[in-house]
Amino acid sequence: MLLGLLAMRKKLKPKNTLTSFKELEDVHIVITGGNSGIGEATAKMLAEKNASVTIGCRTHEKSMNVIEKISQMYPMSPKITYKFLDLSSLRSTKEFVDSLDMKNVDILINNAALWGSPEPLSEDGFEQTFATNYLSHFYLTLLMIQKFNLKRIINVSSGLYYKGEIEPGNLNKLVEVPEKLDKDMYRQLYSTSKLAQIYFARELASRYPDISSVSLHPGLVYTDLARFVKPKSKILSLLGRLLPLIIRTPEEGAATSVFCCLEEELQNGGYYGDCQAENTETHCM
Repeated sequence: MLLGLLAMRKKLKPKNTLTSFKELEDVHIVITGGNSGIGEATAKMLAEKNASVTIGCRTHEKSMNVIEKISQMYPMSPKITYKFLDLSSLRSTKEFVDSLDMKNVDILINNAALWGSPEPLSEDGFEQTFATNYLSHFYLTLLMIQKFNLKRIINVSSGLYYKGEIEPGNLNKLVEVPEKLDKDMYRQLYSTSKLAQIYFARELASRYPDISSVSLHPGLVYTDLARFVKPKSKILSLLGRLLPLIIRTPEEGAATSVFCCLEEELQNGGYYGDCQAENTETHCM
């Protein structure tokens, strides 16, 4: 069993690692969902590169604890700040942008995500997963483009995008709550929201060619993303406990997000993974 775990770990670990020595002094970055998982690791790694970082999250105490921890790790780095953001609410998204009082924001990282929720509907009456993962990020991005001179927009998508389904003639389906909500449907909803983020990055690149807009997948990472979806058997529960031994750490998952902040030349509208450009044309036409 140990050999099997090691073999899986070798297969799932990053093929490339972050090697850039570039610094991000005088660069201000806004990241959604920066108080746990990949988002927290991204904020930490950006602080190490001397970037100014603002994290937009819903939980104040958790966010302040993360900021204190990062500040202690990198006391000489620029300021790390927190602003309240509830991505299940378009109103909160607008208030978040209005609250940003810095001179400029250079990079926006649409990182926050939801997989399954005890509340099927958002504040605005949309299906919660699509509202949180895509609609609010869509709205946030357009507001940020209007307010700041953004240089880069980074959408954290997922390797599961290929399981997503978007019917151009039936877009209302994306915001409707399915009749049956189970673990398979939660995966479908999540995958569809992540596919939409890839399309969004492409459209941004077309409409705003002066802004580098990309999407990426972080790989299979151990986080609390699916915290609302409970395993239905003891075997699945055991496998869940073994996951940290097999899949990527949040720091490994955050590497491509940081790479897209550091890389001098990005493929506008491109899709990245393992700190390099990847092809999605097979599934995203």
